[in-house]
Amino acid sequence: MSENNIIQEQNAAVQTPAAEPKKRIKVGFIFLAIVPMAALMMIQTVSQIPFLMLSVVETAKNSEAGTEFFDAYDEIIKVFNDKYAIYAYLIYAVIGLVVFCIWYYKGFVKNGPKVGIKDVVSVKSVIATLCIVVGLYFFTNAFMTLAEKIMPKAMEEYEMLIQTAGLVSNPAITIIYAIFLGPILEEFCFRGVTYGLLEKAGAKPGIAILVSSLLFGAIHLILIQVLYAAFLGLFLGFLRYKYRSIKITIAAHILFNFTGTYISSLIQDLFDPSDAVMLIIGGISMFVLVAAIVLINSDKKAFKPAK
Repeated sequence: MSENNIIQEQNAAVQTPAAEPKKRIKVGFIFLAIVPMAALMMIQTVSQIPFLMLSVVETAKNSEAGTEFFDAYDEIIKVFNDKYAIYAYLIYAVIGLVVFCIWYYKGFVKNGPKVGIKDVVSVKSVIATLCIVVGLYFFTNAFMTLAEKIMPKAMEEYEMLIQTAGLVSNPAITIIYAIFLGPILEEFCFRGVTYGLLEKAGAKPGIAILVSSLLFGAIHLILIQVLYAAFLGLFLGFLRYKYRSIKITIAAHILFNFTGTYISSLIQDLFDPSDAVMLIIGGISMFVLVAAIVLINSDKKAFKPAK
């Protein structure tokens, strides 16, 4: 081979760009994505322990000698729910917010792209968010109506949890925790830290949305809540992906909880719709949710992946 041919081959090798390495999924980050949920559950448990101990002491003082274990256990839980649960919820929310705000900021915001309110708010994003909240509210009601027929025991368990949670009887705590602190904390955990860890792992957006939604559903423990929370999480995850921020998911989550807590009872008082009507409206709500997705995809402020 001549010297000229060797030089030409060397130049061609230099000019030919090397193939880009395929983006590998970092398995460690996938497993790490479970850690935020575990941390949230640990914070909740630690927040409840002092009040459970108070409940045990109070039950022991008021119980007669020879009380069976299961009767004593039921009484402890009753005392906890009646007197102390609201304080445990508030402490859990405050500690959780401190932990996850720091985690989210240090891990994903400080050195990441800055997304301000102006980058999120538009006519389409506002209308789409409202459509998602309204659509999910009526879809959830239809789901509850079906669940009452198909899974009566699961519905009884869910209704008992709501009645004994200690929130319904205290309107101020309901507003502070169920409407504001709870949703904000869950968004920092699941759409903030969990979703961020999955992104760092190299997971595709669909996988990140699905996994964070399933974990969000799983933390609710009660079957009915697990199912509708996971479905809610899919839409919140989609908002997180398209607008690259949890600001809009926090707003949507707060609105959804507010609607479910107050608008629901108002509708029941004014109209008291039948099961058939609720199922029909639930079917229509699916079109509302699809319309919301179309609006978001057409929004100039929404993220559009490079082709």
